Amino acid sequence: MRGLPRYREWRDSMMNLSRNQFRAGVGMKRIAPWILAGLALSCAPRPATDTKGGDQPDPDINPVVASKTLPVPDLLEQRLDAALKHIRERDLLHSHGFWTVFHGILGCGPGITLLDEKKNERINAFDFISSGGHIEGIDFRPTLHGVEVITVPGSGFAQGHQDQFVAEMVQWAMPLDRKMVVAKKDFTFRDFCNHSKMQASLTRKQELSWAIIIVAEHFGTDHAWTNGFGEKMTLEDIVRYELDQPIESAACGGTHRLFGLTWAYHRHMERGGKKEGVWKDIEAKLSRYKDQAKKMRLSDGSLSTDYFAGIGNNKALAARIGSTGHILEWLALAMTDEELKQPWVQEVASSLCLMILQNAGSPIDGGGLYHATHGLYMYRARAFGGERPAGLTMPPPPKG
Repeated sequence: MRGLPRYREWRDSMMNLSRNQFRAGVGMKRIAPWILAGLALSCAPRPATDTKGGDQPDPDINPVVASKTLPVPDLLEQRLDAALKHIRERDLLHSHGFWTVFHGILGCGPGITLLDEKKNERINAFDFISSGGHIEGIDFRPTLHGVEVITVPGSGFAQGHQDQFVAEMVQWAMPLDRKMVVAKKDFTFRDFCNHSKMQASLTRKQELSWAIIIVAEHFGTDHAWTNGFGEKMTLEDIVRYELDQPIESAACGGTHRLFGLTWAYHRHMERGGKKEGVWKDIEAKLSRYKDQAKKMRLSDGSLSTDYFAGIGNNKALAARIGSTGHILEWLALAMTDEELKQPWVQEVASSLCLMILQNAGSPIDGGGLYHATHGLYMYRARAFGGERPAGLTMPPPPKG
């Protein structure tokens, strides 16, 4: 995470304090305080093995910690439950940055709590955010069209991608009328969604992977509007824009771009849309990358740490959980029920659970961990049925 003097200053000050003054990294009890910084790594814009740039794990913020052992069930369904239970029991701290906190909500849902270390009490994470509570990195600003979430790529504290926070809350069915206090004034979640739609532009070199989800979910896949810059827009416009962008060099190996395209495509088909034009092109692209994910498997069942760019086998835990978790999250949305039952997909889910359980005593990068959690929840709900966590939303894949 080079080029971030504020982050370095914060980390160095943390390292000068006694480690006994702090309780945890994401979910770990009495771990060295500088681990906290390691939990705020944002999505790498390049494969994890690429040394030319991107927010990569820094080796001096991942000290060896005392491990603890957890039983690892043999059966996949029980292994899934054990991994998800363990993740829920990790502490998400009030002192973590906003980036880590909203990823925690993405992974475990709006019911996840923050541990206030000073008061030694737990508070609901989204309730705290929506009531105007401060977390390092939060920057909500009222606009002519609603409320903007300020984006600071690579900061490790703030939202790292345009519309990321809003789209991730949409994936847990956040009600549009949910009250949100911003600058001591009352707004609603609808104001956040409306601003996201109104700032979307095809001429300003934006990253629209998350805007697609917001517009498709709350405004419709046939929606047309004039944005805040006076440009006439349709959802199909931004879908085509994203479809024409590269996958391999995009954030987190392109998984977010594929996820947004998949969400819009499934909603389009669910609402009676036809498989023609841009929608037919999306189907072909999704099929191509499903095959690519399968080809890039590693011997332990996990997926390439170079995502779709090649067969990467980075040994770092953050890289392995990050790539396998992000790709499974997309596959759990994109695949049909029959495809999810394939043995190779079961091996991916099993391997991901195993990495999490075998490293139960270690700090794990928050982004990778919680995208993996979201993916495991989606996979479990579709592969094994049963009651879903409250709010977990997935547009169904088209049949036939």
